[in-house]
Amino acid sequence: MTTLQIQHETVQSMPRLPFKYYEHDPKTSIDVAPHWHQGIELNYLVAGGPLKFVTDGQTTEYQPGDVWATNRRSVHSASGDPDQAWDEFGLIIDDDYLLSQLPASANWQLTLTAPAEQTPQPTSYARVRDQLIAIHDLLHQGVTDDIRLLVLSHFFQLLVELDQHFTIASDDQSVNPNQSLTDLIMTTINDHYAEPITGATLAEQYHVSLTTLNQQFNTNLQMSVNRYLRLVRLMNARRLLLSTDTKVDYIAVQCGFTNAKTLNRNFKAWKGLTPTDYRQAYQRYHKIDTSCL
Repeated sequence: MTTLQIQHETVQSMPRLPFKYYEHDPKTSIDVAPHWHQGIELNYLVAGGPLKFVTDGQTTEYQPGDVWATNRRSVHSASGDPDQAWDEFGLIIDDDYLLSQLPASANWQLTLTAPAEQTPQPTSYARVRDQLIAIHDLLHQGVTDDIRLLVLSHFFQLLVELDQHFTIASDDQSVNPNQSLTDLIMTTINDHYAEPITGATLAEQYHVSLTTLNQQFNTNLQMSVNRYLRLVRLMNARRLLLSTDTKVDYIAVQCGFTNAKTLNRNFKAWKGLTPTDYRQAYQRYHKIDTSCL
């Protein structure tokens, strides 16, 4: 399956298994730039410190022992203290396979997003975590035919837990979803967010009306195309604020804002702080590599 994204975790396509598997490399940063993909992602933070995980503009802080899911096409990123000994792994489920096994999952909105101490379903939460750990431990033995079947048994139990306890159906839509168009526009935004593009120019580029484009984005992402574009720009601005000493004026231009004033207004509406105040409050948790500036 072709996966579209801004930037992605290093993942492994497992032979004859309906998901991609990733595991944090302790030699690399825990920080992950804003990205998205078509399949549902499941994460388990085994060890480390507080991990800030931003999903569609909303920040949640996870602690070791927490598991969480990311819905299809949700823009997400991660950041944490570079001095912690991080251990994290997860799965990205093949969406075609999921839909073939559970057609109703086309309307899933996953609610497995709260830290363990806040979950309203602690028993089911623990079962999801146990299934992820079992899959992780089996994959470390090597994927033989027997191991593959054992992994699948845990994977199916994982899907049942999600379906029964951690999903709500999205609202019925009168618009016929065109996911291919949405994916194409999302990829264009992800690749060209620094350029002077708008919902109107994207609609013209792909020969659809802006109304149609917004209908598709609202159906598939529950947001307009311009809101998605602004979100991608803001998340990348946040990344540069925390990981570099680059001036705010330059970051604004690099992320597609006309000037620092526009970035300031949008960033404060998003995070409640100006970019400068946000950097002063949170940059101490990030290591800056001046060699790459």
